[in-house]
Amino acid sequence: MTVPTITELDLEALATLTPDLNFEDDERRAVLLENQSRDINAAPGSGKTTVLAAKLLILARKWEAARSGICVLSHTNVTRDEIQRRLGKSIEGSRLLTYPHFIGTIHALVNYFLALPYLRSQNVEVNIIDNDVFSRQALTLARMNWSLRTWMDKNVSVAPMVQGLIFSGAELKIISESGNLPKEGSKTHPVIQSIKARLANEGIFRYADMFAFAEKLLTNTPEIRAHMSRRFPIVFIDEMQDTSWEQERLLQLMFDETVIIQRFGDINQRILGNTQGAENLTFPKADALPISTSKRFGPSIAQVVASTQVSGVPVSGDGVDRHAPMLLVYPTEQVSQVIAVFGAKVLERFDETILRTGTVKALCARKQGDAATYTAGRTLLDYWPAIATNNAPDLNMDHFWSLLVGKRKINEPSLSGRVGEVRRALFIVLRDAKAEIVRDLKADYQLLRKLGDTGGDIPNFRLLLRDLAMNRTSVVTEEGRHEILTMIYGRLRPLLPENMTGEMFRSLPVFLVPDASVVSVEQRTICSLERDGRRLDIQVGSLASMKGETHLATLVLESLGHPSRRFDIEAALPVIAGLEVRKENMPEGHLAQFRNLYVAMSRPTSFLCLAVNAERVTEECKMALIRQGWNINYLA
Repeated sequence: MTVPTITELDLEALATLTPDLNFEDDERRAVLLENQSRDINAAPGSGKTTVLAAKLLILARKWEAARSGICVLSHTNVTRDEIQRRLGKSIEGSRLLTYPHFIGTIHALVNYFLALPYLRSQNVEVNIIDNDVFSRQALTLARMNWSLRTWMDKNVSVAPMVQGLIFSGAELKIISESGNLPKEGSKTHPVIQSIKARLANEGIFRYADMFAFAEKLLTNTPEIRAHMSRRFPIVFIDEMQDTSWEQERLLQLMFDETVIIQRFGDINQRILGNTQGAENLTFPKADALPISTSKRFGPSIAQVVASTQVSGVPVSGDGVDRHAPMLLVYPTEQVSQVIAVFGAKVLERFDETILRTGTVKALCARKQGDAATYTAGRTLLDYWPAIATNNAPDLNMDHFWSLLVGKRKINEPSLSGRVGEVRRALFIVLRDAKAEIVRDLKADYQLLRKLGDTGGDIPNFRLLLRDLAMNRTSVVTEEGRHEILTMIYGRLRPLLPENMTGEMFRSLPVFLVPDASVVSVEQRTICSLERDGRRLDIQVGSLASMKGETHLATLVLESLGHPSRRFDIEAALPVIAGLEVRKENMPEGHLAQFRNLYVAMSRPTSFLCLAVNAERVTEECKMALIRQGWNINYLA
């Protein structure tokens, strides 16, 4: 089919459809009017998802094909939901939410159209595709083998290798996402192979396995590429910079040269993902269209962000400069006070009305690491030791109360991860209670199917999962835990042994509180500050956990790079201050630190603050920053 062409007349109609949005600048108009395959390299806060949604809205009004559709791919469910939300606001846009169109993650596309059909054709039953479940099961099997268990006990890198076992390529070779497998001929090599084979036979897979099965299908049945290309004659990919080489190569195998492919992203924000084959990645191509203006922040923050930009048209800011950037200079002994001091500066600058319009966050490129010989300011743990309770050994994810607290990020839009944690918690309870329904089950993911097979009340069980997933706060108090156990007993009563009373249920060993206190997500990741009757909550986390976010104010905490072994802000400050020019031939490890800072410093709309150890910034650099309009604050 012929894909509809977008014209100037369509942009005039768009102004009527979206009167609250402005696409009059040359860069955004060029993107909207592009009708062939093209890359779009867009600055942080430039509204590229908004531009993409507007383009989709125009195409939806003109789309006539009944059996061919538009394919929109993202890397996260959050981005997918945002695109669907924008399209769902209009009748025209809603047409793209149904057949023959597809809006979803790359994993969802691969699973639905390729991997799962291939597995069904091979009579392979898929019970669950989940990295956490696979990791638990793989470690359990590994510990059943004496040689492998002994090796794991002696070498900390063995367990991650076992947990990361995947199939790779059309030949379905077994490798690991986390380390190298033992050499063929070694005692443990066949054990490792058998673990992967056994879990595959039980229908337990990792997400990456699906890419291998998809490649197997495309290799065995080349004509599928033509079918996929007719099904989706135009493909849009968002956040292209996060696409791994494995994913890009599979997309190349999936769609032929007749398909129009437009890829949106920002190469300067590539901070995550598998680096294997990264030298082969093609985004962005030389003729990429830029969207260089950010609507998130003003010129002052834009100047700082652009100074760490690795490539492309320098970022500019269309927003308003509300507050000058600040450098917090701290002595080593005051490192744990940095976040609180930042909070006090935020309260000085914003009233309650403004604070309600956005979030205030502190982030660091490295959460933890082994850098004991370096001065403080190495990782997030130096600034916020409470984050370490995420990894407390007594709060492991096989303990009932730890599972209810959860390890997922607070305010995470999707409940799927939380539901998995809660389902495992209830499975552990039923197993400890010797409930008949779990007698032959090996894992929690089998529980719902068993409920269905035995005529159990699935809606009631799903409701219990939801209620527990939504409630994290009650877990941290004795009264709250008592109420939770009373609720669980009442809802699980039909599944428990007939003679089990409420008192017997609450006395089960599974409900013992660990020696380490159960710490809520809020306590681990929120720094609360009170000044003059006002309260401010600062969310603390890693850079990776905040990628893609927009904040009112952001504190960027310096960190020690790995493997570069240099402090990121110390290295970047002379460039930010205009005293040095970034070297063109920087090693990749150094470039990665600049990309991290680019992402971190482009989060705030109104107030950007950097924190650096006093030993790692010169007087010359501080004076140069002051001349640029920075404020310098010293912790005593």
